[in-house]
Amino acid sequence: MTNKNDTHLLVMTDRDGTLIRDVPYLSRLSDVEFLPGVIDTIRKLNDLGIPVCVITNQSGVARGYFSEEFVQETHRYMNALLSREGASIDRFFYCPHLARSSDARYNVDCLCRKPNPGLLLSALESFSADPSRAMMVGDAIRDVEAASSAGVKGYLISGGQSPQNPVLPETGYTEVVSFPEAVNRFLLDLGIIKF
Repeated sequence: MTNKNDTHLLVMTDRDGTLIRDVPYLSRLSDVEFLPGVIDTIRKLNDLGIPVCVITNQSGVARGYFSEEFVQETHRYMNALLSREGASIDRFFYCPHLARSSDARYNVDCLCRKPNPGLLLSALESFSADPSRAMMVGDAIRDVEAASSAGVKGYLISGGQSPQNPVLPETGYTEVVSFPEAVNRFLLDLGIIKF
């Protein structure tokens, strides 16, 4: 599936701990809770015509904690909640694999599980995005490692206040405290907008 993307921009984001509250191996829709500022930021990106994709590892499938159908249902539910607020996520990419899984269907040492860049590369291709005009934000080192491997700007959500020196040159990613801050820095760096 290829989407029209005249800006060649793309915002890619981790799911748990970045967009929604981190609940280990989320297995109930009632536990889905968007973090502060996320819905407004997604709506603003939608208004700017910038695609938003979720890039998420879901090893709970391979571990037998929940099904792929539940992952997909969770993503539909997230978009239903966003829709009520005039926002939407353009596409969800997820990896259900885990090497050494007891379920042969998911016992795969794949290229899509972060820190590997497979899902990011798929998203870039799907949206005809320019890697130099794309970002990935998440709350784990594997998120920014995947960003680096895919050639996109990485933002790592850390706890607490915004760091005084947010760009960490030895790693190539920027530390932020939230998804909204990451998007704001990304758009500001590109000279697009600050919100």
